[in-house]
Amino acid sequence: MQTIGEPAPQPAADRSRPLLALGVVAAAFLLAAVGLAVARGDAYPADQGRWTPLEMAERFNQLYDAGRVEEFQALLSPDAEWCHDVECSSTTPFFGSVYLHENQTALESQYLHATGGTLGAECLADGIEVTCIWHQSNLFFEIGGIEPWVGPQSFTVEDGLITRYSGGYRYQGVLVYDRVEQNQYSEWLELNYPAEHGYLFEDQLMLVFSEEARDRHRELTAEWAASF
Repeated sequence: MQTIGEPAPQPAADRSRPLLALGVVAAAFLLAAVGLAVARGDAYPADQGRWTPLEMAERFNQLYDAGRVEEFQALLSPDAEWCHDVECSSTTPFFGSVYLHENQTALESQYLHATGGTLGAECLADGIEVTCIWHQSNLFFEIGGIEPWVGPQSFTVEDGLITRYSGGYRYQGVLVYDRVEQNQYSEWLELNYPAEHGYLFEDQLMLVFSEEARDRHRELTAEWAASF
């Protein structure tokens, strides 16, 4: 019984509450990290050395589609070889050769992303070897009603890195269709929207790589295609 003048008894401290609060915060951070990974498409183990060869090839193509050049090139061994055909009967170094394969793939990846393109690759693994069939397309294909361009692709994956890569015979010129080529679009744009041509093209044939330019290209290519 409490007597007058005595302080009221205090309930015993609940030591579980700080731990509970800490657990809730930790769970929230974990969920946020998982959500971010899913949103970015990073549904792969953090340690790429644990990826299967098939996962490596699929990840490479996912990053290639997204224009994330540094990330897909980081999947390649520093000594990786570029195969001039799917059978790798002839190779040159991927990095540092006179053929500038790293520059060409960077350009194509950025171009593909800027024009809403995709490789759409379907891959199968046989040990350390992965072969893919890709169905490459972009907004120029779509506007022209052209079927995707189909081609081969191959990877050799050893010790968590791609040691050999063949992208078939892709180059920037095949990313536009042959019925109405991109230079005709460039000429139309220069005639009808001369003030925007310099913003949307670095030169007569090179699209500017930016999200804003891509959105404007989508609007103008639709207008351009309707003029035929």
